Amino acid sequence: MLNRLFFILFLFGCYNYHKSENLRVISLVPSATEIIYLLNADSFLVGITNQDNYNKFKVGDMLNPDYEKIMKLKPNLIILTLPLQKKVLEEILKLNIDTLIINPQSIDDIFKDILRIGRVLNKQERALFLVDSLKNVLNEIKSNSRNFENNKVFYEIWDNPLWTAGNKTFINDALKILNLKNIFEDREGYFIVSEEEVIKRNPDIIIIAHSNVKISDVKNRKFWQNINAVKNNKIIIVDENSFNKPSPNIIKAIKFLNSQLY
Repeated sequence: MLNRLFFILFLFGCYNYHKSENLRVISLVPSATEIIYLLNADSFLVGITNQDNYNKFKVGDMLNPDYEKIMKLKPNLIILTLPLQKKVLEEILKLNIDTLIINPQSIDDIFKDILRIGRVLNKQERALFLVDSLKNVLNEIKSNSRNFENNKVFYEIWDNPLWTAGNKTFINDALKILNLKNIFEDREGYFIVSEEEVIKRNPDIIIIAHSNVKISDVKNRKFWQNINAVKNNKIIIVDENSFNKPSPNIIKAIKFLNSQLY
């Protein structure tokens, strides 16, 4: 039964509102919160997560929200992402509150989410303008970027243990836009890898997308001195808030990364 509900939620998004001005929205997804603010639709927001940096009422962590706080806010729409928030969705369904499910696995999916949220919040024109603007920036990046096709990249989301991104993720999609080859593209989703695997695959560029280490820390890892990226000083630290969230800010992040590759 629950699988059938997931299918329906994915297909229709559960947004059947005729008057968007009556909406009371809780966003349990930081990337969706960013989209709502960029659409100038934050007046609909009544609650967000602790992971958000906006001045709205916080209902707890995105994986462990406070359901009593949620009910007190009397929302009629909650935004979630799957599969990360599968357990949260199960609880929300018990509260009989409509949900909008997003699950961006590519840059194009992020654009689609902007348009979907724009339709729900009656911000279609703003959403179209935002998507067109982002696509123009992306096309400019593509036209000005060099061919790094032969450059293998290791993308580090976290260091202990080593987390990275594979195929069917918006991060892998971002790397492909810059003609970079993800050394773990043969695997899907987000996963833990060993240091031995990274050394064996010998990336030409290492991208650190967290603030837990410095470049010197990476260089001092055991046996990493033999990796091409370390030998050639091709270690790039990027802003995790821009790179690790499937929000419109990923375009700005791609532009920044492109500037650091030269």
